[in-house]
Amino acid sequence: MKKIDVHVHLGYWPCPIPSMDPVDRLLQLCDRENIAYAVCSSFLALCYDMQEGNAELAKAAAEHQQLLGYVYVNANYLDQSVAEMERYLALEYFVGVKIHTRLSGVAGNAPEMAELMAAVAQWSPVLLVHTTDQNAAQQMGRYAEAYPQLTIILGHAAHTDSDEAARIARIHPNIYLDFCCGWPGAGKIERALAICGAEKIVFGTDMDLHAPAFTRGMFEGAGLTEEQQKMIYYDNAAQIFGLPAQNG
Repeated sequence: MKKIDVHVHLGYWPCPIPSMDPVDRLLQLCDRENIAYAVCSSFLALCYDMQEGNAELAKAAAEHQQLLGYVYVNANYLDQSVAEMERYLALEYFVGVKIHTRLSGVAGNAPEMAELMAAVAQWSPVLLVHTTDQNAAQQMGRYAEAYPQLTIILGHAAHTDSDEAARIARIHPNIYLDFCCGWPGAGKIERALAICGAEKIVFGTDMDLHAPAFTRGMFEGAGLTEEQQKMIYYDNAAQIFGLPAQNG
């Protein structure tokens, strides 16, 4: 089944990964997993240099239709982050913003993050944010209420607190869950389906840090109906990002 992967990274990871060009590596995985669009952030931007990483991603996305971009922004650098959003969100292949609270060292409830979130809501229609636990998910729920025009994807669905993340997604129409992880957690997909429904879940894999087949296996093990598969693998993300319908 055709898929949109909403949680992808471009770059070289400091761990065992095939030593080939990172763009070629992503495209190879997309072809293998029938991923029509991979929405990417830059590893370089996340972990070292925001401007250089975003520029590297922009070059790759401009050259490959399958790759779309998140502008990475950092609450430690508000003015630079706004400049990055202004520069890249004007491009058709950048479709949202990425925030990583842990790697930036700025908590979701910090004043600096509140300032950044206000700017993100002004510039971007979509935010993917790394969520580590129920506190992070609850804080994003407060931002979702404050900025109803901003669609927020809870990356990793708050890890072991995914049930609480699902409850927050049920309450807020502009919050969605992405379940990529290194821990499958038996039953968490099924519980989320019961709590918030397939219409609030999107397919994200964390590739190529993780193999996309890992996340696919989590959903296959959850016994999804064909309609639920269509929603999670493609339709929900297509609506969020304004991408063509499956038969379009």
